[in-house]
Amino acid sequence: MRGRGLAVGGAALLVAGFAAGLTASQEPRRWMALDGRDWTQFEPKEKRAYVAGFLGGVADGERGARGALPDTSVLRRAVDSLYRVGGLGYPFGPTVYATQLDEFYWWENHVPTPLYLALRDINVRLKRQGE
Repeated sequence: MRGRGLAVGGAALLVAGFAAGLTASQEPRRWMALDGRDWTQFEPKEKRAYVAGFLGGVADGERGARGALPDTSVLRRAVDSLYRVGGLGYPFGPTVYATQLDEFYWWENHVPTPLYLALRDINVRLKRQGE
């Protein structure tokens, strides 16, 4: 009887440990922690949305000293005007950066690199090539 109780208790601990691990893995990760493992799991639409959001955030930050934007249409016009005058630190479109990230994370040694750092490095390289 005691052996059966230990087996049931051990099985319960195993299930509880598995459930705890499953719950922990399902919690959303902070944007700074996203890396190549996440990027390779994104669908194409998610990749475009991530890069578009990143570029919009950067553009908003670059114009941040001029005040907060009241809504997304104002942000879109502000970003479009910065593109036209070449005032963005990330001057290329989301598709360019998404494609470059696909190539960047193709290399296994790049996978641990956070997405925001990969985007920075890609941007520096693209701007150098354009000079």
